[in-house]
Amino acid sequence: MQGNPTPSFDTWTSIFLLVSSLGFFLSFILSLNKNGRKINLPIILLILGFSFILFQYVFFWTNYRLTHPYLYFFDSSWYLAFGPLLYSYVTRFYNNTFRAKWLHFVPAVLSFLILAYYLFRSDGFQNIQEYREETLFYFFGVSKSPWPAAISFIIYLITIKDFIAFHKTKTASQYELVRKKWSSTLINLFSIFSLAYISYYVLVQFSFFNIHWDYAISFSMSFGIYAIGYMVYKEPSIFNGELLKNIFLKEDSNGKLTETTKDEFYRKLISHINTKKPYLNNDLRLVQLADEIGFSSHMLSKLINEKANKNFNQFINEYRLEEAKKLLLEDAEASIKTIYFDVGFNNKATFNNAFKNKFKCTPSEYKKKVLEVS
Repeated sequence: MQGNPTPSFDTWTSIFLLVSSLGFFLSFILSLNKNGRKINLPIILLILGFSFILFQYVFFWTNYRLTHPYLYFFDSSWYLAFGPLLYSYVTRFYNNTFRAKWLHFVPAVLSFLILAYYLFRSDGFQNIQEYREETLFYFFGVSKSPWPAAISFIIYLITIKDFIAFHKTKTASQYELVRKKWSSTLINLFSIFSLAYISYYVLVQFSFFNIHWDYAISFSMSFGIYAIGYMVYKEPSIFNGELLKNIFLKEDSNGKLTETTKDEFYRKLISHINTKKPYLNNDLRLVQLADEIGFSSHMLSKLINEKANKNFNQFINEYRLEEAKKLLLEDAEASIKTIYFDVGFNNKATFNNAFKNKFKCTPSEYKKKVLEVS
């Protein structure tokens, strides 16, 4: 009587064990970045999850799963989380709130709970057939099936592409081009991973499929996921605008943006403010204005500081005060309360103080002068 195969490692399984370990190490390195830890959390979890999956594959290939049946890393559940994780990450490029984000992870969580339930009831899935008459067993079969994950990959690839297209600005600024290129690269890498995943379950049906095909496909999947992680590690500055500077914008010998480039960006900012008058929005924020013109918040703030010698609030209030002055000249009978709100201020005291600092008189005094002249 032939017993179970003896668990053992060969060259290829040893390599994959190393690749899995590198994934754990990469996720750890990314988590050390305190400034980017929250932003990068979806990618950290993506890499961590795939490292666990690859580790599980190694246990399958080496037959250690036979001696350690409870050593199971819920590959199906992780796969269902990959699409939502990447979607969550991409939405951060666009200062967008990931609405109802936890709902996206419901399939992954349900899969985990069902698999965990049967893992412990069936002695590490060894006696799983004893439960096939149970109603819940149907959902166990769905959870173990590769196709829900495949469908999820396709859905989220389409969703992410539609999201990027929807948030495309009318003016293709340099930052917008970088953001689009970065997002497209992530989509392409995840597409490689998804294609490799789906191809496995298609090719395994044919007689020519063997363990070497399995290894090759797993390498392709590893490349897709770890390349994403490496990019995030290599270029975390995409979120503060420094990647734009490092890759696309003209710099002088000291590594700073040239004055010509700064002047070009500043002219674009002034043109947008004069034509669109965003300062009339009482709730205008730096991040909102930055997104309107296709800059990062960091770059816009720095540009205003250097070219206008003001902070963001001072810069915007200058335009609001000029607008208020214009309204007072056009209609001296207008209410001060109506004017300060119409030009973007939310507080009358703030408006009065700012007006007096700029024009050396209060709005009421200025209004009185206008009436006397007229």
